[in-house]
Amino acid sequence: MFCMIIAMLETLRGYVTEHPYLAGVGAVTVLVGLHKVVKARRNREAKNYPPNTVILFQWQRGPYAPSVSPFPLKLETYLRMSKIPYQNDYSGKFSKKGKTPFIIYNGENIPDSQFCIEYLNKKLNIDNNKYLNQTERAVATAFQAMIDEHLYWTMVVFRWVYNKEQEIIKNYVIRSPLLRIYLNRLVYKQTYDQGIGRHSPEEVKHIMLTDLQALSDYLGDKPFLMGDNPCDVDCSAFGLLAQILWHAPEHNNLIPNSFPSLHRYCLRMKEKFWPDWDDCITHGGTRKSIA
Repeated sequence: MFCMIIAMLETLRGYVTEHPYLAGVGAVTVLVGLHKVVKARRNREAKNYPPNTVILFQWQRGPYAPSVSPFPLKLETYLRMSKIPYQNDYSGKFSKKGKTPFIIYNGENIPDSQFCIEYLNKKLNIDNNKYLNQTERAVATAFQAMIDEHLYWTMVVFRWVYNKEQEIIKNYVIRSPLLRIYLNRLVYKQTYDQGIGRHSPEEVKHIMLTDLQALSDYLGDKPFLMGDNPCDVDCSAFGLLAQILWHAPEHNNLIPNSFPSLHRYCLRMKEKFWPDWDDCITHGGTRKSIA
């Protein structure tokens, strides 16, 4: 959801400019000012980045997992899985599509985590799916779409709409109460327009549990989703499951208690691709990450 904040700010700026009597003078000043700051960051001149190195633009490190969004974690896990040299950029820049994460590689700007993976696979002749046959590749593609485009929205609506405490949002993402109020409304509208926000919390929980059960059933006793070797879809799965496991207090140990195989899977992915995990998190905001 954080990849959409720049678009929200564009909408928000127009709204409070046209309706200052609804927002208040203070709100107009803060939000329009914030919009200018974010836009300036996005349009800042590019640096001279090292050649043949992926520059990964993403949010600051998260409290208990390396990102509070599934997509930066998905993409960074892919870079580690593929052994591609990369550097993180936490400057807050957004892509030309107003999204984050995105990458720059030898001067080329590629937005969207999935497009980044497909671009690098083609550009660098990488195939993490080489162990899969045609049918298995089709299954992996279907799971990737389910995770990124379906299960993801259940996480979003719980985090932003149903969880009134908003521990992760309030403490580690957006600390301004004023900005949170407006973004909550915009996120609610997006979830409503997408469709997931039209359901009750019980119905959304049912959808989430159905998707998690499908992942658990297919994983079975395999070490990775598609078999003995990790592949691209594991990056999507780990990125999203990590949010539910480490950044979703509203789900109260859902994965360890109800889906122990998915819990073991997350720990396996963490151990294999994130040996420096403790250096890549802020430990509940008690210290800065060093990686």
